[in-house]
Amino acid sequence: GGVNIDFERVMAEDRDLYTGFLRELKERLQPLRSTLTIAVPAKTSEDIPWLRGYDYGGIGSVVDFMFIMAYDWHHAGSEPGPVAPITEVRRTVEFAIRYVPRRKIIVGTPLYGYDWMIPYIPGRAAPAISNQDAIDTAMRHQSPIQYSTEFESPFFRYTDQQGVTHEVWFEDVRSMGAKMSLIQEYGLEGLGAWQLTLGFQPGP
Repeated sequence: GGVNIDFERVMAEDRDLYTGFLRELKERLQPLRSTLTIAVPAKTSEDIPWLRGYDYGGIGSVVDFMFIMAYDWHHAGSEPGPVAPITEVRRTVEFAIRYVPRRKIIVGTPLYGYDWMIPYIPGRAAPAISNQDAIDTAMRHQSPIQYSTEFESPFFRYTDQQGVTHEVWFEDVRSMGAKMSLIQEYGLEGLGAWQLTLGFQPGP
């Protein structure tokens, strides 16, 4: 057994408190031989104000495994684009290995994408879509799936019944493979996946 901690939006001023809390928790778990795993937002530097609460070095010295949420660079509220671009995932990994032992690092990848309306209007949320639903949508609309080699991410555009254009970015075998290669290249512990219960709904 084990404990997984996922505290979102830790404040900069609580940085040491958070690491201290984890250290205390780890001591309590020690006699139970329980594993302590933590989910942390992806960081590429210490200069990002809203991520200062996460001390990779302090956290990494305490926990057994650190699951980095390496996704949502583009998200429901952003303009369209790759959800987990390999460029950013690589920058995140390169930052993390400076502070955390490689065998503790698990790179989180999304099992979903987003379906944006085009043109992008700020304030309009794009629904999340499972990777399988994305492929089904492309096939239904006979839209060719394109692949960005820069971001190692598939995407396509389609027009719905109302004549509205959509742009979808998601993950496929090829983009997941690129992330696996990255993990092998840096000798990390492995790949983890996150999905918001997507892909569990029965189809239409």
